[in-house]
Amino acid sequence: MSSLSWSYWNYTWHTNRDTYDKIVFDDLRNNAILTAVLAYMASEDNEKTSREKIVLPVSKRTGKQMKWPSTRSPNRKGGM
Repeated sequence: MSSLSWSYWNYTWHTNRDTYDKIVFDDLRNNAILTAVLAYMASEDNEKTSREKIVLPVSKRTGKQMKWPSTRSPNRKGGM
């Protein structure tokens, strides 16, 4: 998925210039179609993805076996 490169990231992204008139509808349409096709292909695939957690590699920074983060309770108050 992509769009035309007209320095969007350098000058426009998340600024006051980032408005709906910058939308390239052909790119939006193509990206929506690609997303739909990939979702459909994944849903129709006969091979299922393994749900087992992989063993994480050794951290280059610490030299120790990396561990999966523990499950936490979600914050349902939105930071309030």
